[in-house]
Amino acid sequence: MTTEKKNIHLSQDINPKEYHLTIQPDLKMFVFTGEVDIVLEVKKPIKSITLHADEIDVTKATFNDALVGEITHDEDSETVTIQFAKTLPVGEGKLHLVFTGIHNDMLKGFYRSKYYIDGKEYYMVVTQFEATDARRAFPCFDEPARKAIFIVTLLVPQDHTAISNTIETEIKELGNGLKRIRYAPTPIMSTYLLAMIVGKFEYIEKKSPEGVLVRVFVTPGKKNQATFAVDAGVKILSFFTKYFGIAYPLPVLDMIAIPDFAAGAMENWGAITYRETALLIDEKNSSTANKQRVALVIGHELAHQWFGNLVTMDWWTNLWLNEGFASYIEYLAVDHLFPEWDFWAQFIFLDHVRALELDGLENTHPIEVEIEDPNDINEIYDAVSYSKGASIIRMLAEYLGYEHFEKGLQKYLKRHAYQNACTEDLWQALEDVSGKPVKKIMNNWTKKAGYPLITISETGKEFVLSQSRFYSSALSQKKATDKTQWVIPIGIVSSSQKEPTYHLMEQKTLHIPKNGDWMKFNAGEKSLVRVSYPPTLLNRLEEAIKKKTIAKEDRFGILRDLFVLAEAGKASTDQALKMSLAFTSDAAYIVWVELATEIAKVANLVSEEPYYEDFKGFAKSLFSDIVKKVGFEPVKGEDHTQKLLRSVVLGQSAKYGNEEVIKKGQTLFDQVVAGEITLDADLRGVVYTIAARNGDEAVYNALLTRYRKETLEQERDRLFLALSSFKQEELIKKALAFSLSKEVRTQDSFKVAMMTSMDQQGKYLTWEFIKNNWDDILNRYSGTYLISRFITPMDSFIHAEQAEEIRVFFKIRKAPSATRTILQVLEKIESNALWIHRDAAKIATFLKSRQKVSL
Repeated sequence: MTTEKKNIHLSQDINPKEYHLTIQPDLKMFVFTGEVDIVLEVKKPIKSITLHADEIDVTKATFNDALVGEITHDEDSETVTIQFAKTLPVGEGKLHLVFTGIHNDMLKGFYRSKYYIDGKEYYMVVTQFEATDARRAFPCFDEPARKAIFIVTLLVPQDHTAISNTIETEIKELGNGLKRIRYAPTPIMSTYLLAMIVGKFEYIEKKSPEGVLVRVFVTPGKKNQATFAVDAGVKILSFFTKYFGIAYPLPVLDMIAIPDFAAGAMENWGAITYRETALLIDEKNSSTANKQRVALVIGHELAHQWFGNLVTMDWWTNLWLNEGFASYIEYLAVDHLFPEWDFWAQFIFLDHVRALELDGLENTHPIEVEIEDPNDINEIYDAVSYSKGASIIRMLAEYLGYEHFEKGLQKYLKRHAYQNACTEDLWQALEDVSGKPVKKIMNNWTKKAGYPLITISETGKEFVLSQSRFYSSALSQKKATDKTQWVIPIGIVSSSQKEPTYHLMEQKTLHIPKNGDWMKFNAGEKSLVRVSYPPTLLNRLEEAIKKKTIAKEDRFGILRDLFVLAEAGKASTDQALKMSLAFTSDAAYIVWVELATEIAKVANLVSEEPYYEDFKGFAKSLFSDIVKKVGFEPVKGEDHTQKLLRSVVLGQSAKYGNEEVIKKGQTLFDQVVAGEITLDADLRGVVYTIAARNGDEAVYNALLTRYRKETLEQERDRLFLALSSFKQEELIKKALAFSLSKEVRTQDSFKVAMMTSMDQQGKYLTWEFIKNNWDDILNRYSGTYLISRFITPMDSFIHAEQAEEIRVFFKIRKAPSATRTILQVLEKIESNALWIHRDAAKIATFLKSRQKVSL
């Protein structure tokens, strides 16, 4: 599971200033030809030039139109070297290269994507260059600090649309079925931000108040799904222009919906590419959750136009500067547009929890991790770079005050515009504005792995807070030697003081005077910590939870931490289950999302215990009151989160055997199949899944038929997940086989393994399927972070024997870009095994006591 590290940095003796790039794609043979003139600054006498090039063939090389170079390709280092007979003079020169390449189907480089118009199959070609795949399209200096200006020319079919980062300056028909399109020079930027898209498109457009033309491109027939995105794009662009205090530097911002796309979206400057599900909204058939996701992704990508594109990280070690920041600021933008969505409350389970979960493992990594090998770059596109990055930014913004934070960001962007920067540059700007010791506070948050557990002890008239690194695995904790101390901004609320008071915990311990009947630490869940309370204080907090005198964010945090402390062996699972009963009259969406998550973890843990059915009965009763409150019928005028809540609680209630909910879900599904009703989009996912979990092959076939006919990708997603939710062995195997068929886009295949592994029997069948099909999976996803998505679901195993089997399998089988993921899965499984061994009897005793109460 180890890979040999190699230096991938190019020489600093030459530097690109401009790329004059011409490319002609072939949408039938899936190859392209191109040539590029690179204006170079030669800093010292040299006789060779090495550039990045991968799966492209450079056939001709000249320097200043005079010197002909000898060309040598190196596949291992992904480079091409041009050797010249004479020494190149110091100063500015022009390197001319002619090359050919392929439009692969691996969702990276200059790849191909399939789409349909009136049932007929077509292909477009799309660029996806982040992190190191611009080299698959043209020879270049493929490093973020090697910024240059790009002047692009595309030769494309006359009946096709071609999009690049900037607007067209010339369109000329060539008389042979082709047209030549030249584009305005880009701003100085990194290679990974270059975009070239060629296909059949239509678009809608709208101008921002600042005069920027915003366009949304879709494949023909989907223009009606672009309205929400263009409206949101215009408003968010205008919001960021004011917030950052810097005008968007291009006259146009294009957002393009791509049928095949590995990530959610990519922030190419001025030409942002998206998965269709992350950009398009059908007002009748897209759910509330769909709309929320589209707004969030647009906010994220538009934030990058400043934070990432205008100012770019110096090297991939600082990837979090792009992704962590955008993952925070997207909430600011969406909350500005839709304050009724209560989005900051959702942050704590959409991002904050994801950060805590991954970074609680021994096999995590610091936010800033040294990068050399390209496979290591793919491995850090994870919840540490994104969600932990966002969470520490949120923590810092809260501590500095939002006005200081905003002005500090503006100073950072203006100071480093069109340049590259590192983490310390951001801290310096925020420190300059706020006058607070930002670098001192934040140093260990980015340079050290993990985060602190704050353990509260009660002594007389005060509470004593002690910090230590938290591990979600008791095994990892036992062998840990990490003595990191964090500087922790922490807010506190109490029964006597509802507005938080803030303290800076700079040492291992902090003494806080008691204030009121109860005190809740980490108010609003603003700091990236977990909190362990003494039993007496926890009991008082439990009463406050029942009375709802604690904010929903704080109720959420108490529940979340108690369950994870049980997993870590620092509390008992029966204690956490007892606490969950305090929430039965709660109506907050975020609370029920967390309850659903934690109860599902314990359900998986006890799935092979003799009392599993008793546990399902307990879980069913836990959701019974809230199910009655929300029901199946949407209420006119209900708020945004109520719509999201309905799907969660109905799905959970049915999962644990609520016959009334199951019967209603099956009836609705039968009516949908019969064409008698059209379900509200918010109900479709849960109804389809209820029907699948309790259905037979006839239901599977009905879902499959609808999947094959459906054109809206969000609806196809719902149907696809339902197809992966059956309980019968033969249907689980059928769904897994279907996931790698030609009917399923490469971007979506992993979702089946994600779903089937949630079932007791399904996880064993899923692992067998992955082992038997690993060569195919490796061939499709090698070198992308998607390969890890097939491995992560295996962390649901609860026996050390499974961990050993996985360890042995990947000792002899390659898994590029997934080395750390495998270690994380092994750590989780071993932790699960210890957890159930430690708490099985306590859970059984708790369930028996509950049965006696119900009698």
